[in-house]
Amino acid sequence: MTDVDFDDGRAAERTELAWSRSALSLLACGAATAKGIPKVTDGHPVTGVVLLVLGGVVWLAGIPLARARAAATRRGERPSASLRDLAPVACGTAVVGIAAIVIAAFFPG
Repeated sequence: MTDVDFDDGRAAERTELAWSRSALSLLACGAATAKGIPKVTDGHPVTGVVLLVLGGVVWLAGIPLARARAAATRRGERPSASLRDLAPVACGTAVVGIAAIVIAAFFPG
């Protein structure tokens, strides 16, 4: 059995990878939406650009935060997430959700 409090630093790596995957998926969706996917949809450049910008923001916001937490873990500190850390994530999630509702309500089809 391993000790529950043991952390070999991989959690920080997984967090950084998760931010990178999220940003990459938004960038890929933005590019596909802007260009359009044959036999599925025509291109929607404005929506695609919005997704591309969101992907960049996610990457720019998440990577430095994940690296700072990884550095703290390497120093032996175990920082817990504070309201300052979680507020941008919560607000970003809310903005994306509201945007999805607005797009679904005003631009059906």
